[in-house]
Amino acid sequence: MSPSSSSSHVQVRHVWASNLEEEFRYIDMCLPPDRRQFIFVSMDTEFPGTIYNPDGVPPHMRAPAEFYSNIKRNVDALKIIQLGLTIFDRYGNLPRSAETGREQIWEFNFQFDSAVDHYNKESVSLLEKQGIDLSRNKKYGIDSREFALQFKCSELGMRSYSGSLVWLTFHGPYDFAYLTKILNEGELLPDDLDGFMSHVWAYFKGNVYDLKSMIPFVGLHGGLEKVARSLNLKRAVGKSHQAGSDSLLTMHAFFGLMKNCLEMGGRDPQASSLNLMIAGNTGLEGMQTLFGLFGLMKRNSCSGLDGLLTMQTLFGLNARAVF
Repeated sequence: MSPSSSSSHVQVRHVWASNLEEEFRYIDMCLPPDRRQFIFVSMDTEFPGTIYNPDGVPPHMRAPAEFYSNIKRNVDALKIIQLGLTIFDRYGNLPRSAETGREQIWEFNFQFDSAVDHYNKESVSLLEKQGIDLSRNKKYGIDSREFALQFKCSELGMRSYSGSLVWLTFHGPYDFAYLTKILNEGELLPDDLDGFMSHVWAYFKGNVYDLKSMIPFVGLHGGLEKVARSLNLKRAVGKSHQAGSDSLLTMHAFFGLMKNCLEMGGRDPQASSLNLMIAGNTGLEGMQTLFGLFGLMKRNSCSGLDGLLTMQTLFGLNARAVF
């Protein structure tokens, strides 16, 4: 198995059972306790589709409790295949390899056996078409319980539990549902949405931003790939539906959205609140909780456009009023 794949400047670190502990040690080296540079993580998961799909209105368009109920039913029955993590600072810098100088992102590959595990045939076929070799997951994949142990003991986990990390995702309900299931050591998800959100708070302290919930406020719509094209972004490494590559594109989309939002300030009345929101670098202590995962965004918190603006001040970008 090749330990990594790379473009000219980005290296994907492919993590399997055999190098799981080693890679968490490497992440710890990138996140020493005395340095707080890398405090942002963008995440993507790949999983075997959905097998429970109610007729009529799509689940994501239903009431939050119904949407969660459908997610729970699928996540309880299915297994994650990949988890992609991109760790970065407020300027978009990633950890670099001391040997190669390349920026580093991570792609964790989990145990999955299509002979015994449930899956949606079309979804799995798409993943295989995009280069995911499920025979390797069967032979070399990570046991999710071992991942949970390593994560909880790592600097990454400890920073997340203490509220010192900000998590970014694109259309993230399933991402956080699968990661929560893993960190709960494979237990079934809580029965109701409130119970699930309490776990999101415990593991991530609510520092969760879902870009999908923000893009309508800057006139964009669609999936990650479409949004990236609208923002004139190119994929730096890998392909779509590869978790490491998608986590990196999510980060790039975030910075593209911030730039787009700032440019809107001069011509869109909806962006007039920029004058109120962009007031300098507020730091983590100034960031409010966003529970936008299931349409539960509080409009007086940092949902939608305000979410982008709060993140702009958090990142210390263009800390001035925009007219």
